[in-house]
Amino acid sequence: MPKSKAILWHRKWKLWFSTTLNAGEINHSFTNSSRRAFIINLFCLVGVLFTVPLGILSLAKGNFLVGTSLLTIAAIYTLNHLYLRLTKNYLFSANVILYPLYTLMLYLVYSGGVNGTGHVWIYCVPPVSLFLHGLKRGLLEVFLFILALIFILFFLDTPFDRLGYHPDLKSRIIYSFVLIAFLSTIYEYISSRFNQSLQELSVQLERAATTDPLTGLLNRRGLEQQLEQRDWAAPALLLMDVDHFKHINDEYGHEYGDAYLQLVAATLEEQLTKYPNLISRWGGEEFLVVLEQTASKMDVAESIRKEIARVHLITQQGEPIKATISIGVTELKVGESVIRALNRADKALYEAKNSGRNKVVMTKSK
Repeated sequence: MPKSKAILWHRKWKLWFSTTLNAGEINHSFTNSSRRAFIINLFCLVGVLFTVPLGILSLAKGNFLVGTSLLTIAAIYTLNHLYLRLTKNYLFSANVILYPLYTLMLYLVYSGGVNGTGHVWIYCVPPVSLFLHGLKRGLLEVFLFILALIFILFFLDTPFDRLGYHPDLKSRIIYSFVLIAFLSTIYEYISSRFNQSLQELSVQLERAATTDPLTGLLNRRGLEQQLEQRDWAAPALLLMDVDHFKHINDEYGHEYGDAYLQLVAATLEEQLTKYPNLISRWGGEEFLVVLEQTASKMDVAESIRKEIARVHLITQQGEPIKATISIGVTELKVGESVIRALNRADKALYEAKNSGRNKVVMTKSK
């Protein structure tokens, strides 16, 4: 086979294997659902690879019940994989994995399995149960499994006595199973705490990447991401700039300048509670508000302008810090880029600044 064809075949095989284990998805983020989907599909794949040969071997040796049971489990796991790909119902698929597994393991202990080796497979139960059902429910099911295991080993007629196993083997099976369950519990606890910490850190990083640290508003990236998720037909853009903000910084210091920007942010949030909106600190003393389509956008802008002119800070010396704001208004048309609409809003804002400030100017799209 030519090298290029071999590489292509390898890539196709790798892609198929990845999408199979990830329930039909190519790219998966590191989430609990994606991890569970991966484990469920991996277990289905491994389960089929083990149960099919063992089932055929059991049938060949005349053990019809064991062989049929193994092949039935293989069929269930195959259907479960297909169901998960179609529905993404992780909880149901986890149950399809676990409850037939519990039944099969207990039956293998009771029947002895192939040549009396059925009990060696039960140690996969604790890690799979704890991972798929979590610590609380998983531990309960493992505990019930142990009780069922004790009942089968010590109160029912099993092949252990007929095959000449040492009498201590039954208790050793219980002890070793409890040990595996204990170690699996520790691992799952540490793993769940670690994943929780990763998720919290991911949320914090996402918030830091999309939020302005001074005002708590969205930053440019955050607003653009949020706007992409909104199905707004023709939202209004209100680009605003605090008039003579440099004077506040020069006269009272950056501490009061920052405090005034926080006041502007709080005022915007208060004024816009009635309307679906996105508010961002666009940079420096500039703010950008996106309003869902509304006929009163000029009234909203005027209300903001008047309120900003009214509110003020008080210095430690009792001196009020006041400013005004200029606003450029436009609409974002369907299919239009945000950059193009912002250029119009910026021109309107420039016009408001040049015509005396403390004004609202609207420009319409052409």
